Amino acid sequence: MKLFYVIFLLFGNLYRIESDNFIVEADFQLRRLADSVVGSAEKQIEEMYSIIPIELDGKITVRIAGSLREYEDFQPIDHKAPVWSVGIAYPKRRLIVLRGDATHGPDEILRTFRHELAHVFLHNFSNKKIPKWFSEGFSMYFEDRGGIVKSLKLIRQAIVNSYVPIDSIEESFPDDPIDIQNAYLTSTEFFSYLLSEIKEEGLNQVFQYVLDGLDFKYAIYKVSGKTISEMERDFKRRSRFRYAWLPLITSSTSIWLFMTFLFVYVYIIKKRRSDKRLELMRLEEELTILKKLESEERYDNHERRIN
Repeated sequence: MKLFYVIFLLFGNLYRIESDNFIVEADFQLRRLADSVVGSAEKQIEEMYSIIPIELDGKITVRIAGSLREYEDFQPIDHKAPVWSVGIAYPKRRLIVLRGDATHGPDEILRTFRHELAHVFLHNFSNKKIPKWFSEGFSMYFEDRGGIVKSLKLIRQAIVNSYVPIDSIEESFPDDPIDIQNAYLTSTEFFSYLLSEIKEEGLNQVFQYVLDGLDFKYAIYKVSGKTISEMERDFKRRSRFRYAWLPLITSSTSIWLFMTFLFVYVYIIKKRRSDKRLELMRLEEELTILKKLESEERYDNHERRIN
């Protein structure tokens, strides 16, 4: 458990909280959000340290703005954040600026913070060029670990097969809003697939190879034994089965259809068996009658001979 050192700066009504790895500054009215940010940050930073062999030179500063105007004022000189953004990171400055006003809820702000913190880590790791899909997939992995909305998006992507080719998002993402969403989803899921293949230990080794001077894609190949193209084919096959076919097979509708089919099948089998049993009983009854008639006929013949 980290020990937090709280400093109240009375001028400007500023709330400042400092931990082992972070300095968080916010309006005093946003102190609870600032506390949540520090708690989330210290937890995530330990997880990132287990994956990325990096030591940050100094603490990361987080500024939480209470309004859009303050959000714009918090940006470094000569930088302007999009008005629709919830947060933005300046990795080389080890700075993250968040919007804490009522426009966005605490959960959305914390998710954005986790995303931007991942960017700070990744881009302070090495001067080597990191593929765009890996950077965004890595950040999205820490931002959002699930949720029904994301699951529905992944199911839709699998059904329509709208995966973006990995080699097309190495440098940048497309401009079209729908293509951007598909690029983010593809990056997130491909990173998760990569992590499932090589585990955190393998990912750590990839980073070590990059530090030693290897190309990022070659470092992945050296750890996994597969090229990016080979992994992409396997990734698409698995993802389509997981998000397109598996939900269909295991859905409640499919289960009820299967149960109905099973009930009808069992009914037909039982009816056939019952019909066979009735037919056998009918044949046995006819045989009994025939034997009885035969016995009576023999008796009549015997009586006629005696008389």
